[in-house]
Amino acid sequence: MPTKPTIIKNLPSPKGAFLLGHLPQFNASNKHQVLERWVEECGDLFKINFVGKEFVVSANADLNAEILKLRPEKFRRFSKINEILTEMGIIGVFNAEGDTWKRHRKPTSEALNLKKIKGYYPIISDKTKQLLNKWNTYAENKQQIDIQKEFVRYTIDITTAVAFGYKLDTINHKEDDFQKHLEYIFPMINERITAPIPLWRIYKQKKDKALDKSLKAIEQIVYTFIHEAKERLVNTPGLKENPSNFLEALLVEQENENLFSTKEIYGNVFTILLAGEDTTSNSISWALYYLAQHPEIITKVRDEATEIYSDSQVPETTQALSKLKYANAVAQEAIRLKPVTPNLYMQAIEDITVHNLSIPKDTTIMLQNKVAQTMEQYFSNTNEFIPERWLKSGCPMQQNHNPDIIKAFGGGARFCPGMNLAIHEMTIAISTICKQFDFSLTVNPANVKEGFAFTMFPENLIIKIKKAQSNKPNLIRNR
Repeated sequence: MPTKPTIIKNLPSPKGAFLLGHLPQFNASNKHQVLERWVEECGDLFKINFVGKEFVVSANADLNAEILKLRPEKFRRFSKINEILTEMGIIGVFNAEGDTWKRHRKPTSEALNLKKIKGYYPIISDKTKQLLNKWNTYAENKQQIDIQKEFVRYTIDITTAVAFGYKLDTINHKEDDFQKHLEYIFPMINERITAPIPLWRIYKQKKDKALDKSLKAIEQIVYTFIHEAKERLVNTPGLKENPSNFLEALLVEQENENLFSTKEIYGNVFTILLAGEDTTSNSISWALYYLAQHPEIITKVRDEATEIYSDSQVPETTQALSKLKYANAVAQEAIRLKPVTPNLYMQAIEDITVHNLSIPKDTTIMLQNKVAQTMEQYFSNTNEFIPERWLKSGCPMQQNHNPDIIKAFGGGARFCPGMNLAIHEMTIAISTICKQFDFSLTVNPANVKEGFAFTMFPENLIIKIKKAQSNKPNLIRNR
């Protein structure tokens, strides 16, 4: 006999404050860790409230996976995300819902598919070479490196070039107004999404006026590039078969399908900037956090790189890149242990029961995915950094290995279309850096903290590097 569905009213709840509920605790720079502490206190399913507004929090892997599968018909992204981005003039695949999302999905997926990413690879390769040349100078000068800041520069240079052909050089500290505007906009998006009261709609403070100015500047630059890209496609028909960036690919899809307005094209270009910078830079940073503590793993990555592209600074083709199985495994293990999007916020479109939980329409559910990714029942030796668990041959001690638990790129129909680009960037960065350098932390690992803005990032992650001694490749175990 089926059991009666659990109702939200009967879920446990952590201790909160009078009137304000759990808002004072949650309104912190480490929101994801607050949720993790509450999971320890209440279990993997509970409720919280912010000034009387109720939310459900789930760290239950099965429930979370089912909710993601039920998108976009039964669940949508937390409505405030779309509300804030639309208010800023951004309508793209990231925040669109319903029929609008369906119009955006196919063209953006096509523009970011594996074939197109191969066409963008020269950009990734060139920017990686610039990064390595800069790090050679760091090594010569015995200069310490703030890793998170370094990789933000690296990924913003790649992302703007891939998105619409805008060539920045922040890797070499060449300041650019476009970069400055982006650096201002992204934290403000997070601030507004998490703000309990939209005060900027009542009275605009100095920071709100600065945001408007930055948004207008970005819009003008991107619209100029849209116009120029349209002219290039007319004057150079061959680009339609091999577009050199995401914008060109999107315009080709628009020409074929006639689905987008110019404003929507702008929204999707902005979306790739939003989704492609912080997530990838922080993921690479966390990978180096672990590598810096495991010189034996650096050696394995180096051996693989030397075997596959010994005479080159970087793998010159995507075919060579695809052979870097161990470097890829390092990336996957960093994503498992330090997912930069540990929380996903979903909202029920209608009354629905999922895994025996009765969820009323408009209920917001915070999916806490990091907890499951670091549970022994899903991954053996779960708190250890073991890239071998991701190799086909596996590792004899890895009895539990459940890759489907990983939700770093979402799940279901709304799986992140930028995954291939992110993994390409992570793999080449990890491989080439390990090939050329030895490195270690200059701080105690315990002093590297998890911060959270739009994504989870490492605070106080400083390393020292030196040029690696040339060596002959050894056989990499478990390849």
